[in-house]
Amino acid sequence: MRMAFVSWLVVILFWSCYAVAQTHSAPHPPTQINHPQTDGVADVGEGLHVGIERAFPRLRFNRPVYLTGAGDGSGRLFVVEHAGIVRWFSQAGENPTSRVFLDISDRVSRRGNEEGLSGFAFHPEFKNNGFVFCHYSSDRRRTGDKDVASSIISRFKLSDDSNVVDPGTEKILLTIPQPFENHNGGAMAFGSDGYLYFSLGDGGNANDPMGNGQKLSSMHGAINRIDVDSEGDGKPYGVPADNPFATDPQAAPELFAIGFRNVWRFSFDRETGQLWAADVGQQRIEEVNIVQKGGNYGWNRYEANDDFAKQTKLATNRHDKPVAWYGHEWGGSITGGCVYRGKKFPELNGSYFFGDYLSGNLWRTWKDKTGKYQTELVRRTGRGISSFGEDDEGEVFLLSFDGGIYRIVSSDKPDETFTDWPVKLSETGLFTSLTNLTPAEHLIAYEVNAPFWSDNAEKSRFFVLPEGKSLGFRSKGSWEIPVGATIVKNFEITIEGKKRILETRLIKRTDDGWQAATYVWDRNGRDAELLPNGKQVEIGGLRTRQSWHAPSSSECASCHVDATGYVLGLSTAQLNRDSADGKSNQIQDWVRKGIVSFPANVNLETADKFCSPYDENADLETRARVWLDVNCAMCHQPEGPGNAQIDLRYATALEETETIDVNPAQGDLGMVDAKLIAPGQPERSLMLHRIESLSEGRMPILGSNRIDVKAVKLLNEWIRSMR
Repeated sequence: MRMAFVSWLVVILFWSCYAVAQTHSAPHPPTQINHPQTDGVADVGEGLHVGIERAFPRLRFNRPVYLTGAGDGSGRLFVVEHAGIVRWFSQAGENPTSRVFLDISDRVSRRGNEEGLSGFAFHPEFKNNGFVFCHYSSDRRRTGDKDVASSIISRFKLSDDSNVVDPGTEKILLTIPQPFENHNGGAMAFGSDGYLYFSLGDGGNANDPMGNGQKLSSMHGAINRIDVDSEGDGKPYGVPADNPFATDPQAAPELFAIGFRNVWRFSFDRETGQLWAADVGQQRIEEVNIVQKGGNYGWNRYEANDDFAKQTKLATNRHDKPVAWYGHEWGGSITGGCVYRGKKFPELNGSYFFGDYLSGNLWRTWKDKTGKYQTELVRRTGRGISSFGEDDEGEVFLLSFDGGIYRIVSSDKPDETFTDWPVKLSETGLFTSLTNLTPAEHLIAYEVNAPFWSDNAEKSRFFVLPEGKSLGFRSKGSWEIPVGATIVKNFEITIEGKKRILETRLIKRTDDGWQAATYVWDRNGRDAELLPNGKQVEIGGLRTRQSWHAPSSSECASCHVDATGYVLGLSTAQLNRDSADGKSNQIQDWVRKGIVSFPANVNLETADKFCSPYDENADLETRARVWLDVNCAMCHQPEGPGNAQIDLRYATALEETETIDVNPAQGDLGMVDAKLIAPGQPERSLMLHRIESLSEGRMPILGSNRIDVKAVKLLNEWIRSMR
């Protein structure tokens, strides 16, 4: 899911989540356009407030990717886990327990981040025939020099137990080979016409290299439709006679609509029958479409409304434009949702809810009184939104990879994330003198062993604890941060001998999660202004110029995710070092002052301690692994948001990182015989190429637009030293 989710090796640096300069010159609000062929959506009106609340708080699921009712009147809810398990529970009662409904994990590939059991649907006559349908990635098979998976569309049947599906009853309807591990699509649902719809992405890699988005002969890059209640032309399913390309001998007859990059989630409005689909963008734009039979939604000729590849010829004489879109300053991986048709909150009726996996932003789109579609950001959830779903009554739920189920609710509280933040840094009380950046007494300064790369910026770090609270020591991973704590970081840069302060970034721990935003300093360094939407800054003089992008709050949320503990610099390996005066250990100082709760049996002499990656007296491999941990592992670890299934944490044994002599899963950028890391051959190591390049495929995609020259030299030497 970048779930098409993030381009390969998304290295999102802690605190340094500013966008690549060429992506957008400055943040802008989301844009809506009129779509003239979408009658039937209710006029919801403006001024509504929307929130989320944890539903079924005692239930926790492993990487949940879909939720649905069965439509059989049982009131059960079913949650799909990406590894290949579907669980069910009853909504009745205060403390429901989930049970396994279907387990096909033995045949599901989870090697690629997007691979897995992604789609699940009940037959409209499930109550009578017991049929369910799955869309999953098959176990991988060796083809040539690649391990290739396929997208499988198959049917299963209930066992004698009405609460368990027999995995041995599988009837495979379709097997579609996947050229890459990403952009597999994954959604499936029955329409009101009784036909089964399913989405396939463009096949993977960047830029749609196989041209599938505008290739009528392929089911890739499309939403497809089949009749599961008939068979024909030697296939275990039928093709609806009114499919738009059913009579074209050069086209795949299953096609319903084309021109998609990767529709991870689509849904039908249960009242109007309209098909809503969210398509994940590549460089700049995430989009929402109302899909019509025979529609062409433009990829890769267009990305939403914008030109992308002018040399691409549209396969049809139409380009259907999205009803809503947003730029990457608001998020980076759209998650399609549902139109609310429940009874609990009639004021939400007709609102289409969707979210963003990286930023956690929750949006709604509705038709206004003039017939135009409007879109607004309704909540910054702080959750990695993986999917949405409905129960049989039309209530809408949100899923997150934190394992929880959240209910969409009407709220009397607007999204006031930053209303209690002072507008000026001088009003925060964090510094007694802005001229000298003198911290107030309640700020606690700290240093780390291995700073991440910030385009040559110098940083000073502080945190503030609420009265009577302390940090919670953990030997591994991020320390426990109490509610009410604030972490502060200043960014200064020296160009042509002049030092200039650019930003002061804050992240706060709240009852609901985390809030992050930046104060951008004026040119003279007198004060800084709170800018939740970020700002592009050009710095330097006549000889040296540099672009600096102050991140939006949404971009910050793309970095600070649940899988990594939100805050990365406050960890034992980073903090276990000399104190500022060099006379004692930084952590021991805090223990004496009551700043951290510290277990009596921990010996800091033997506890984890990073070296500096730039210390040439330290071990070469240790330095390289520390650099990758600090700059990459926040995304690339189990359950992290990075698309590549690699684990770059320092504690992971090198042979278990899934990088050594491994073929790239997200494209090779034209390199010959590329490996993620080719031992002894840095020129064939794609990971190094991405880090040393500013062109397409540059990593970090968020966080830097200048090359860390010392790190490139370090990684080059390390790879060359491997046998």
